[in-house]
Amino acid sequence: MRSKPLLLALSLALLLGLCLRPPPCCPPEAPPPGPAVQIIPAPAEQTAPEPEEAAEPPSEIHVIEECVVTWYTADTCGKPPDHPAYGITASGAPVEEGVTCAVDPAVIPLGSQVRVLYADGTTGTFRATDTGVKGEWVDIYTPSYDYAIQCGLQRLTVCWTAPEEDEL
Repeated sequence: MRSKPLLLALSLALLLGLCLRPPPCCPPEAPPPGPAVQIIPAPAEQTAPEPEEAAEPPSEIHVIEECVVTWYTADTCGKPPDHPAYGITASGAPVEEGVTCAVDPAVIPLGSQVRVLYADGTTGTFRATDTGVKGEWVDIYTPSYDYAIQCGLQRLTVCWTAPEEDEL
């Protein structure tokens, strides 16, 4: 018989412990907020900015849409191989694959950087060192006659920037 009052006391203690405990869904109370204090650091010492050197503005980019683009070789320039100027461009520089292109100097000045945007999305960058074409036309040097014929005549977007004064 002693076990019934003991069991009753334990059950009552357990029930009392559960009732006094806060429910798990309620977060504990946060402490009351204190006074709003913001610590502001001392101002940094300010010095006058140094004057920048006068930077030259970037060269203006010119765009020619639907520009005629062809390819030429030293043999197709009209000078025989024994001619002293064979393979020499109008600027006096020798033709160089991947570098030389011919332009109309009235449209693109000699010495300009010329970028051709090919139909496949790639680009080629050349230097306008030769003449021999008229109007909005770029003629790119290649040593291979077969390659020049294969490329044929294309209408592509061409961008160019005028040469810097010291490049002339």
